Amino acid sequence: MTRFLIFISFLISLTAPLSAQPTSGQAGVFFDPATIPAMRSLFASDPVFSDLREKLNAIDRTAERNFLKNEVRYNDHLYDIARVGNTAQQMALLYLYSGDKDAAELAQECVESLMKFPKWDYFLEGGTKVFGLQRAPNSALAVAIVTEALGDLVSKETRTRWMQVLAERGIEPCWLATYGMRYPDRVKGWGFDPASTYLEHRPADKGLDLSRWPIILNTINLKAVPAGALAVSALTYRKYMGESDDTRRWIEQAVYSISTFRDIYAADGSYSEGISYANYTTMHIIQAVDAFRRTGVADLSALLNWSGYQSYLLEMSMPTKTDPYAIVNFSDAGQGAMASPSFWIARETRDGLAQWFGLHRAWERDIWSLIWYDPAVRPEPPISESHIWHSDLDWIVGRLGFGTDDLAVAMRSGPPFNHEHADRNSIILNCFGERLVTDPMRPPYSFADPSWVMRLTAGHSAVLIDGKGHQYVDGKEGTNASQASARIVRTRERREFLSWVSDATQAYQLVLPDVASVTRTVVMLKEIPAVLLIDKVIKKATPSTIQARFYGYNNDSSCTIDAGVTGFVIHRPLARVEGTSSAGDGVTYRSTLPTIPEEQAKKFPFAEVSTRTPSLETCLVTLLLPSRSSSAPGRVSISRTGSKTNALVQTGGESITVEVVESGAMPTFEVK
Repeated sequence: MTRFLIFISFLISLTAPLSAQPTSGQAGVFFDPATIPAMRSLFASDPVFSDLREKLNAIDRTAERNFLKNEVRYNDHLYDIARVGNTAQQMALLYLYSGDKDAAELAQECVESLMKFPKWDYFLEGGTKVFGLQRAPNSALAVAIVTEALGDLVSKETRTRWMQVLAERGIEPCWLATYGMRYPDRVKGWGFDPASTYLEHRPADKGLDLSRWPIILNTINLKAVPAGALAVSALTYRKYMGESDDTRRWIEQAVYSISTFRDIYAADGSYSEGISYANYTTMHIIQAVDAFRRTGVADLSALLNWSGYQSYLLEMSMPTKTDPYAIVNFSDAGQGAMASPSFWIARETRDGLAQWFGLHRAWERDIWSLIWYDPAVRPEPPISESHIWHSDLDWIVGRLGFGTDDLAVAMRSGPPFNHEHADRNSIILNCFGERLVTDPMRPPYSFADPSWVMRLTAGHSAVLIDGKGHQYVDGKEGTNASQASARIVRTRERREFLSWVSDATQAYQLVLPDVASVTRTVVMLKEIPAVLLIDKVIKKATPSTIQARFYGYNNDSSCTIDAGVTGFVIHRPLARVEGTSSAGDGVTYRSTLPTIPEEQAKKFPFAEVSTRTPSLETCLVTLLLPSRSSSAPGRVSISRTGSKTNALVQTGGESITVEVVESGAMPTFEVK
């Protein structure tokens, strides 16, 4: 019903008087010409954009011109066309923001180079028609931005020639891609273009099965990218070339595709592919939404829960002393959010938190951030207090505050999504300015890479049963969603603690049918920042041993892990975390590396706790105590009597005991 109403609204918009349709000389597709003086003033002197100034002015124009003249390969669609398109956009916006004529000239030179590429993407439908997922959209966006930003610096004859090529090699491929996602039964087969160098760069992708991609891509970032570029480039084409059956077809498809994201984002604004892809996806959606409204096509400004999305960005941030922009890197997420979506949200909703986030937690003021920035919005920092954030995705983060020293724990529960890992019930723990327990940072996408196994449960701070994890994909279709699900079944916020329980039974049963129940309970203590994990595994018929892994962050080669008879310690330069466990007839500890090529393995040291004796019902209790490296270590101990376990944490003269009653699928506890 939602999509039907959106489509009806679009049809109504087409009945608007022709005078409402923009033509040459009217308002810009993605910016208002009247704002140029204000943008140039901000760019010239405002410290908010000092990093953007430095980035754009640091581009080696001599090197880029040499690349265009002597090095570019016109069938390299992985690197070369992307470099040309990105430089075109950067130089065009540098001219818009500063009036730099040489930047404008280089932007035009880049577009002329794009004109020499016979095709703008490395995908073909039916072996003949180019469809665009990233490179054609980026090239189309480049031509549109250069055309709009340079204005009268581009002659009418040149602009007309550009628009003709844009339609054929950029807009039409973007339309074909999004149309195929809308009507997957009409797709004649997607594949790689053998004339492109793409498979030379990534030969392992020859084994990818693209047969279901029109369905898989219909709910992910690779729909937003061509849909957003289709919107901006088709509207730019229409502005200069006039309305036609083609422009109506292109724009209808763009509005439809962008509108469907209303049902792809969660109701609370969360996005399933993780922060990196959320930024990429949302930025392209906003580009389209802004262009639709600016040109009178459709008003989709209420498409998403923007304030909720901003809260999602904030709650998924996990800053450290050395990386103030660090994130909860569930799945393939690597970098955090750019500033432009937050600045747009602040401008549109007057949300001071969005403005604060764009200024202080976004890792970069990207090239769109100045266009969408409104300095009149007053930044408002978040209230730094203990709380649990439980998203509609069943992702959960508990934190004692938003500072770099504050204890924060994130858990990946919830259903499957694109770009996921086999990471149900895995945790990430930060405290005292350090990543202390982590997820692997961006393991390979290709199933042919030996390090691809880091995507499995064994590559996460999660539970294994007899060394085996839960269900995951084989990678033959790429990073598509698995069938594994978990769910948050209980949350509690009390004066002494924060707590939740995640049930991942279904995920494990898919590969281990003898599993009856797998739950993980997390207890975050407030007075002494510490974490208690209660892993309960119940088997139906065959006894098993249970392992819990805890990965340290070693991308900077600054992590060491010690394991002994009574526990383990993960050391980072500024902090450490001590761990001790208890279960049944006892546990063993070890510190090791995953069985992948040594150079990669060094990035992923981990401590593993394992039960000694196979059992049908195992309750593994682990106490984690973070502390500063500069302070004396605290004390953690666990004792077990019958079906009860007492975990004691002591530091600085304070002590807390947590009593765990192990019976049932979800053990109970009491903080004393």
